[in-house]
Amino acid sequence: MQEFDQAMQHLEEKYGFMVSEHQYISRKDEGDKTIVFERGNLVFVFNFHWSNSYFGYRIGCFKPGKYKVVLNSDDKRFGGFGRIDPSVDCFSAEGTHNNRPHSLLVYAPSRTAVVYALSDD
Repeated sequence: MQEFDQAMQHLEEKYGFMVSEHQYISRKDEGDKTIVFERGNLVFVFNFHWSNSYFGYRIGCFKPGKYKVVLNSDDKRFGGFGRIDPSVDCFSAEGTHNNRPHSLLVYAPSRTAVVYALSDD
């Protein structure tokens, strides 16, 4: 758990999401057991479902562009199963979703938290 805490601290140092004024909860889905929210230029996707993983799960986002995985609780170094490929980029699509002007299709494995950052390149 200490390694995950350190990863969260590194994420804060790099992206400053804890002090960002931009905060928005775009999805709270009791049926899917998911929560999606934005802080700064990061999008957090939590899947609390004990068995359901979601492929091509559409989530809303504020800014258009390319997003990359910057933290993934399913990473093997944190004791996870390694179901998320951190090299796969997600590209936003136009069109309103969950009251956001853009959206992404992501993989949300069961019992995970994945953080996406808007890519600089």
